[in-house]
Amino acid sequence: MNADEILPLASAVVAGSIQAAARLITLIENDGEDAAAALRALFPHTGRAHVVGITGPPGSGKSTLVNAAIRALRAQGRRVGVIAVDPSSPFTGGALLGDRIRMQDHSTDPEVFVRSMATRGSLGGLAPATGEAVAVLDAWGASTVFVETVGTGQAEVDVVSAADTVVVVSAPGLGDGVQTLKAGVMEIGDVFVVNKADRPDADRAVTDLKMVLALAPEGGWRPPVLSTVATTGEGVAEVLESVSNHLRHLEQGGGLAGRRKARWRREVVRAVEARLRAQTMGGAAVASLDGLVELVASGQLDPRGAAIRLLAAGRDAAAGLDPAGGAAPGGVRVDHIGVAVRSIAEAARFYSEALGLQGGPPEQLPAQGVTIVFFAAGETRIELLEPLTPEGPIARFLERRGEGVHHVALAVPDVERALESARAAGFEPVDAVPRPGAHGTRVVFLHPKGTHGVLVELVEPAQPVAPLPEER
Repeated sequence: MNADEILPLASAVVAGSIQAAARLITLIENDGEDAAAALRALFPHTGRAHVVGITGPPGSGKSTLVNAAIRALRAQGRRVGVIAVDPSSPFTGGALLGDRIRMQDHSTDPEVFVRSMATRGSLGGLAPATGEAVAVLDAWGASTVFVETVGTGQAEVDVVSAADTVVVVSAPGLGDGVQTLKAGVMEIGDVFVVNKADRPDADRAVTDLKMVLALAPEGGWRPPVLSTVATTGEGVAEVLESVSNHLRHLEQGGGLAGRRKARWRREVVRAVEARLRAQTMGGAAVASLDGLVELVASGQLDPRGAAIRLLAAGRDAAAGLDPAGGAAPGGVRVDHIGVAVRSIAEAARFYSEALGLQGGPPEQLPAQGVTIVFFAAGETRIELLEPLTPEGPIARFLERRGEGVHHVALAVPDVERALESARAAGFEPVDAVPRPGAHGTRVVFLHPKGTHGVLVELVEPAQPVAPLPEER
């Protein structure tokens, strides 16, 4: 999709188009860059939906309970969204979307959006794209979004960082009293439901849950234990009332903001992990993976050592180096833009407060008479340079020209080879040989009279740490 299609798609979601919401969630699941642009447009319209996690062991009736809850909320005129997560096959990657099958009662209701998502190998009970899909349904206008986890028993605890309120569903006959005492989902529930309460031993299951919860420290929210028969709707109204009471408790005590920050923290970390995985497992790094596996299989290398080498190969590829250490095609890129300033503390306010960029720690370079701070800005960086001494080059630059752009830095795979090429082409270097730069780099400067008035810095990125002796 092009940019002209992305913003209208986001606008259609906000306007309540169920088709646009479905299309955008598909983009998110496929992890396309198009989805990132649409999400940026959607996020100002999020934060209004009550996200309710539904978790518990398989067979407890989670989907049937959600189906009954949808019916009750629709009777109140509420718009409802559901993200129902199903396990993926470890062999084919496919999934039987059974949750959607159980919610066919609402398939023709334009105010109900039910989306089944496969875990795609992710652990913890949720699909990788769950959080962003919830954001889409929030922007779509759902007042309540149910997130139903995979029914794995005691491991699907990721839902606690994906929901405002967590409902733990159990049923009679799923275990003895010892089972009830086990940690995991028992520690994350805000509301506990014993479904299928028309079965024998339902009262005992309720009693066991209450006994366990009575052991929790006093203070704050006390999770209620409720009984339901989801197939008939019995007890569902009481569950929804407890869910609403919990939301009010969070709002009054300030806990809602904390839960939502934890949710987005998880999403930020997930996005970082996905990007690092894509960078590390791409190109030259993947080409070396099979060879590393062979070394591990033969006992010449351990898995951690192989991982360190694989990460180094990924860094080499990002820096424009091939696995042998030579220059890769297109290895030259803009590394940073240097800006001379009289005070880093003053200048940094614009980049941090106005633009929201994250600055690194200050670093002093006595040999160059300068203090520097880097601000990451997309694919490149901004370097603020403050004179360390009144005789240094930055101090002289400020005296002659005042504050402003000092140089443009280009990252090169081999700075000595780049220096030789510049000399051979008739460009005069400021430095006869490369000198140490910031963060372990090696740098040379080219005189601006040969580069059309621009001081150009050639930067060779710091080399990866050498393998430890046991990895050889």
